[in-house]
Amino acid sequence: MLRARPAAAREARVWLNEVAEQLLEQPRRADLELVVSEIVTNAIRHGRPDGDILLAATPKDEFLCVQVTDDGPGLVPRPGAMASDENGGFGLFLVERLTRRWGVTREGGRTRVWFELDYEAA
Repeated sequence: MLRARPAAAREARVWLNEVAEQLLEQPRRADLELVVSEIVTNAIRHGRPDGDILLAATPKDEFLCVQVTDDGPGLVPRPGAMASDENGGFGLFLVERLTRRWGVTREGGRTRVWFELDYEAA
């Protein structure tokens, strides 16, 4: 569990690197770091200030499944959501490009963003 504060993105990267060390070669671990940084940063930005962020990683046969859950209201990806604007950059575009697939679910007043990262680059 992480606290929704700026250091959470770094803490998530460190923990996931330990989990993925035997699963991913360095170039894919760099992709993993970028994707989890974007998702955790969104959880900090859009979640409850100083709330909890749950981070989970589940190795599957061909990919690593990662879930980031926060106390925020969530988001609904919409057309243009992956384009840069005055409120943000290309974070979801990067998530889309670097992962096998990703999504958002709401459950029990919490938001979960999940993604699957292939062990091998496409």
